[in-house]
Amino acid sequence: MESIMKGWKLGLLVGSFGLTSNAFAQQRPNILWLTYEDTSPQFIGCYGNKEAKTPVMDGLAAEGVRFTNSYSTGTVSSPSRFCLITGCRPGRYGTGNHRSDYEIPEFVHGFPEYLREAGYYTSNNSKTDYNHKNHKEMTSRSWNESSNKASWRGRKPGQPFFSVFNVFHSHQSRTMTNPWDYYERQILAHLDVGKQIAETAPFEMPAFYRDSPEMRKHVSRVYNAISLTDQAFGEILADLEKDGLRDSTIIFCFSDHGEGIPRGKGSASGMGYQVPFILWIPEMYKHLTPWGSGVVTDELVSFEDFAATVLSLAGVELPSYMEGVPFLPAIQEKSKKYVFGACDAVDNNAELSRSVMDGRYMYTRVFTAYQPFVRWIPYYDVSDIQHQMRLDYRTGKMNACQKEIMEPRAVEYLYDLKKDKWETTNLAFDPAYKSIVEEMRSALKEHLIQTRDANFIPEYTLASECVKELPYYYRLSDKKYPIEEIVNVAMLSGMSEEVIPQQIAALQADNKFVSYWASVGLFTQRQHLRPYISQLEKILPTVAYPPAQIWLAGSILENEDCRVARKLFDEYLVGENRFLTIYALNVLLEMNMDMANTFVPQLREIEKKYGNNQKRPGVEDMMRIARLRLEGKDFQFDTYW
Repeated sequence: MESIMKGWKLGLLVGSFGLTSNAFAQQRPNILWLTYEDTSPQFIGCYGNKEAKTPVMDGLAAEGVRFTNSYSTGTVSSPSRFCLITGCRPGRYGTGNHRSDYEIPEFVHGFPEYLREAGYYTSNNSKTDYNHKNHKEMTSRSWNESSNKASWRGRKPGQPFFSVFNVFHSHQSRTMTNPWDYYERQILAHLDVGKQIAETAPFEMPAFYRDSPEMRKHVSRVYNAISLTDQAFGEILADLEKDGLRDSTIIFCFSDHGEGIPRGKGSASGMGYQVPFILWIPEMYKHLTPWGSGVVTDELVSFEDFAATVLSLAGVELPSYMEGVPFLPAIQEKSKKYVFGACDAVDNNAELSRSVMDGRYMYTRVFTAYQPFVRWIPYYDVSDIQHQMRLDYRTGKMNACQKEIMEPRAVEYLYDLKKDKWETTNLAFDPAYKSIVEEMRSALKEHLIQTRDANFIPEYTLASECVKELPYYYRLSDKKYPIEEIVNVAMLSGMSEEVIPQQIAALQADNKFVSYWASVGLFTQRQHLRPYISQLEKILPTVAYPPAQIWLAGSILENEDCRVARKLFDEYLVGENRFLTIYALNVLLEMNMDMANTFVPQLREIEKKYGNNQKRPGVEDMMRIARLRLEGKDFQFDTYW
């Protein structure tokens, strides 16, 4: 195999490090990543939260660089970690859906593999979650050691290292999903008493949550989970100091995406994408940074930049397929204008939203606006906090801001992240911001078309046709995947009643993905379709693509109990293909209750016919959550596990 090590930038980097070429190999920086789970900047002390107890991270920030404009490319872990390990955004590779299993091209490698060829010792402790079919091979090639015991201590004397420690304490399972007694065992039992934050502490509640004793109890979990994370970081840094390596190690400290609570993680919002990121550079390497020490920077960075930056620091030439721009050493090109974010399917909940950030404003286009921020996701819906929120909503205890996240979304959002930290004021429809919305919408659309975003392909096709032809290559065919036409039709979704005739025409397009996004768009505004129902009933049997038929049948059934629509919907609901069943369940979860209740017998048939069938992963949980929703009951933790 041709060496993947592309060579050294010796002329540039020897000058940067102030070393001779003979000394260079011994003086390359050690690099340590302290990564953690599911955390937004609003909950960290150095980002202005006076109640947070994060002295270790605050100390790193006091001596280092605190980034205020650092963003994950995704809102859940696996697509974010795909980007971190490869330096590639998920869009081109079809790796945006959470825990997907699709192949990627052979030319894409985990970036630590390049470091190993350059003489670095690489260790990972210990999460991988790289979100593609060949993740085991990538793990093996990337790391000298990947385990819960891995550290820099396995290296040879004098060998530079790149080490990752991923601390799990702040994961969503700790902050919301697991029951309170689990949280007591997993977090409180290990956290120093002096670092614990009581539910009665005067911390600021997110404005989109009801400020009640019950909700404060749930949110206190976030603070304590992050405090335990900080405590664990202190132990790792103590080991680094003990080994005499602190003064030769550059430290990155950041989370993998936004906060693991409803309307955070898994949401196309600043609370989904924006991450705390602290960079600490020892005196030995201060000349590599343009920022100095104890400073705050608004430099716009995204996860695709992290791999590029580590390789640049190590003196390794970047492979051509990488999409990031190094922000160290201080040799980067002109600062970027935008970074882009993507929110796709989580645990079989069909979702697609896309965002663009410029350092102040965040614009989001929602292509599945029929569902709210608080979506029907089994792993989320077993949680006590989500049970409480659904109860508060049903009993009318929420104010307008709090209710907003429980109801269907707008199709566009514009937030001023500098002035509106909880993102409660949507500026997208304010005439004063029209030019900003138009500019950012245009930038996003151009990005989707230019990158040929593969996640506009439903998983039904990704799991069938793209087994033979990788998503990366499949998306390059204009005949199979006319991306501009697809995006244009998808952008009609939810815009106004005036676009319905265009969507109906697109239903009958030659390309199945154009038809699909027309169908999803019609479902988004199904309450306006009554004048078109007879026309749609005639079109339904002619639509060839099953996922498009499902959403169209759902739109018709929302308005009228049509025999043809019901027959098709029944067949897909109880059929053999798990993706089609899951799409039908997604429709059922958003359908009006009267019509949805008529499908309870089919839900019971699915349960009886398939039970816990591992060949149909996701069906059982989605079926149960649909049935419980119709019965007015909560999805329970014990049922899920």
